[in-house]
Amino acid sequence: MGGEVASGMAAIMGAIVGGLASLTSTWVGERSRHRRDLLQREITRREAAYSDFIDCASKVYVASATHRIDDDDAEVERAVSLYAVASRIRLFASEQVIKEAEKVIDRVLTQYGADNVSAEQLRMSVAETRDDPLKAFSIICRRELQDIQGGTPVRC
Repeated sequence: MGGEVASGMAAIMGAIVGGLASLTSTWVGERSRHRRDLLQREITRREAAYSDFIDCASKVYVASATHRIDDDDAEVERAVSLYAVASRIRLFASEQVIKEAEKVIDRVLTQYGADNVSAEQLRMSVAETRDDPLKAFSIICRRELQDIQGGTPVRC
């Protein structure tokens, strides 16, 4: 009888261990999948906000070089839109991204105070100097997104 009990206990223990191994494997797999999904959603959210900022800042920068800002002008609305997107970025972006966004805004505001130029003059100036007001912002955003994809924590 002792051998039968030992054999039965071994079978039960084997079933328990096998079940626990299966459960653990499923839990680890689900946890990994959940983490990947969260990272992908975070990357998508940041890409959208950064793209919105680049789009808005590009338009506002050109407008700031070629137009004067008036109280009743559409330029005020564009500038406010740029601030809104920048504030949205401040909710989650790293300090480096925020600093670069603020530099872009400062440059736009400075440009509004400068003499107006024609669109052709602006194009020629950019072509000659290769001066891209959004380049540093774009580069730091790309690095941050790459860090997130690589699993490196981004300090905010």
